[in-house]
Amino acid sequence: MRILAYSHNFVREGAPIILLRLLRELRKRHEVVILKLRRPTEPLEAEFERYGIPLKEVVQLKDFDVALFNTVTASELVTQAAGRCPLVWWIHEPKFGLGYTKMADFKPEAFGAAQRIVFPTQWQAQWLWGKYLTRDNWTVVPYGIGMDLSPRPCPFEKQPGRFYLLHLGRIDPRKGQDLSVRALAHLGNPNITLVMLGGRKENDPFATRLFESGVDILYPGSVPEELVNAYIQHCDAMIFPTRDDLITLAILEGLSFSKCVLASDFGPIPETIIQGRTGLLSPVNDYRVLAGNIRMIYEDRELAERLGQSGHEILQRKHGFAAHVAAMERELERVARKG
Repeated sequence: MRILAYSHNFVREGAPIILLRLLRELRKRHEVVILKLRRPTEPLEAEFERYGIPLKEVVQLKDFDVALFNTVTASELVTQAAGRCPLVWWIHEPKFGLGYTKMADFKPEAFGAAQRIVFPTQWQAQWLWGKYLTRDNWTVVPYGIGMDLSPRPCPFEKQPGRFYLLHLGRIDPRKGQDLSVRALAHLGNPNITLVMLGGRKENDPFATRLFESGVDILYPGSVPEELVNAYIQHCDAMIFPTRDDLITLAILEGLSFSKCVLASDFGPIPETIIQGRTGLLSPVNDYRVLAGNIRMIYEDRELAERLGQSGHEILQRKHGFAAHVAAMERELERVARKG
């Protein structure tokens, strides 16, 4: 197949990274091109080119067998391309994406125009976007996680006796870094370091408050995939008290390395992080319960190890990367031009 892909940005965050990992696999069997955005270069552009996926500013839809448009922000492009090129629309957004429906360039008719719509979770399709799904043209393909699990050297200077909690994701109230900080402040354990990986806005007061909290924080910023893998390997557990997310990249990456995950019970997360079996959950916005969960795995490292191993097992059953790629490939082939 000749596949044209579109990403709303090339920042190191969930949806573009998931698209990159899919396309670098499809590139082994198909011709793949991604639209280049007419704005300053962003970090993931070099990653696409590194894997042999060219970025082009100008394309002709007739030259492609199928298009893959990433995120709900592509609704206007979906309506423009409909009838000119078969297309699959991949919608990742949880609740915050509903805010886009109030913007002038949102096109609800795109839900009927797309040949196929793919959601990562049934919860999202049913409870968030259900009212727009007027045709039987959608399906659910769970996320898979294509990661290099090779052992890597520790990217930071570990101090003996310290416990390192990794909060992975762009610094944003939605991701709940403030809850991680409040939980650690409430716990008052001087032997725990919070490692935060992810980009941040310049002069962001939310981020400033985190760094001025008095909690011991290590913040390397936004780093390439290889370094993300190294940080996960060398931290003791993952913490993800999100206010609005799916079974997201950060959770799956932690489970890939058999790390114990402490997450909120938002939306579909309990389908994979099962309380007391594959991780520990806290109610959304409840930093006190989160603090209790941190204390539990700090004091019982064998529990943390068991939860991490069980989490890895459910990852392999529900979120295998090969199955994810095969399902996405089938959706593209289902609507692609033949011959």
